[in-house]
Amino acid sequence: MESPKVFISYSWTTPEHEQRVLDIATELVESGIDTILDKWDLKEGDDADVFMEQMVSDPSIQKVLIICDKMYSEKSDKRKGGAGTEAQIISRRVYEQQSNENKFVVAAFEVNEETGKPYLPVYYGSRKYIDFTDPNKYAQKFEELVRWVYNKPLFVKPKLGRVPDYILADDKITLGTTAAYRRAISFVAEGRANAAGAVREYLHTFSENLQSFQLPSCDNHSDYYEHFMTSIKDFVPYRDEWLELLKNVCRNDLIEVTFDSYMRFFESIHLYTKERREVTYVHQEEEDNMKFIEYELMLCFIAILLKNECFVAVADLFNTSFYNKLGNTEYDVTYTYREFEHFLYTTYNQNQNASQRYYSLQAKIVRDRMESCPALSIENICQADFVAWLYHLTHKPDESRFSRWFPHCILYACNQRRPFEIFARAESNNYLDKIKVIFGYDGLDDFKALYAYIKQNAQSIVPRWEFESPNVKLLMNVEKLGLKK
Repeated sequence: MESPKVFISYSWTTPEHEQRVLDIATELVESGIDTILDKWDLKEGDDADVFMEQMVSDPSIQKVLIICDKMYSEKSDKRKGGAGTEAQIISRRVYEQQSNENKFVVAAFEVNEETGKPYLPVYYGSRKYIDFTDPNKYAQKFEELVRWVYNKPLFVKPKLGRVPDYILADDKITLGTTAAYRRAISFVAEGRANAAGAVREYLHTFSENLQSFQLPSCDNHSDYYEHFMTSIKDFVPYRDEWLELLKNVCRNDLIEVTFDSYMRFFESIHLYTKERREVTYVHQEEEDNMKFIEYELMLCFIAILLKNECFVAVADLFNTSFYNKLGNTEYDVTYTYREFEHFLYTTYNQNQNASQRYYSLQAKIVRDRMESCPALSIENICQADFVAWLYHLTHKPDESRFSRWFPHCILYACNQRRPFEIFARAESNNYLDKIKVIFGYDGLDDFKALYAYIKQNAQSIVPRWEFESPNVKLLMNVEKLGLKK
């Protein structure tokens, strides 16, 4: 990249101000900017006015930086002294400047106590300036100055995208989360104090409007699978939006302050998968699309937390008692994450009647959907499924296989020849200490005891699809856990 040239116009106000200008000029040079300054480039015997005219008119000088304090502003406005002369030359150029040009900018260093605004030359008008009046923001503003010289602004308008699907297809369902999402993603990225509130608002809007995805009751279930697939396909953009916000929440260390909001979110969408009062189910498939949606979101939630090493949040999720406000007895008023894993009659029946059958059509659908997911891969999902299954074995070992979390997606890890990432990293004893919180373990012996239990009861515990079964020992990296300091 060719070094840009910039000329600095300023007033000899005080020795301190002159030194400040010299410091800025030096920093610009150190930033690869060929800086023209009278102290460096105006020699004895040179005509100062001619020098100024040449610097402003010289086409090789792409930028003119006007360093403005109170005295510069006053001299400029009254056309007094060197600053006044420069103002006559610069002001004409500023007024003549084409709308698409960006050659002149004011760096304001002093505030007018009467107006509370920085001193600016009158001719500069309402043009945008760089505000250096707060010394604490000097580094930030200097970067803004350098970006201006290089024509590399911090915020660049994105390329024009394609028309959203919901505009092209009027019959598609929309959740109306766009405004709430943009506010939440912005607040999270900027570290706003009310970022958690913006996330909570988005999740509330999402869960409230998710009911629009509920399919109507049907008398003939023969074409239900087609409606099911259309519904979950239409949901993909909202899943990806939800995941993008969650990813940013984790990366900005906000999962702790938003965790309860996510738990309330899952509670609210789970109501769409329970038998609603005054609703009669003709077929078992009804609401399978909502069951799939909440199942996928829960799997993705765990996967994002693991990917971002939010292990305490994973443990909190597994230990959460969700509240069922429609519960009628003490036995169904609360439930655990296990209730978000479902056996789907829709995919089972479709697979049974298809000419080409899969070990698990439900798992295949999840895998296919991950191919277009920007935030996660199928391996991330398999790891989440595996961890959820291991936790349930740890804390509910006596429950039947029909009551445990069933890891449908582990099917796609059956031929995997390496451990899942968190267990591979746990060869380090320090990392093992991090992941043990997920299971509530004290150390390595607990992991080995879990595997010993799985090995002893493999016939009834480890999932199997005909001849396919996961290598739990390998996926857990049992033999290498904690070997490294």
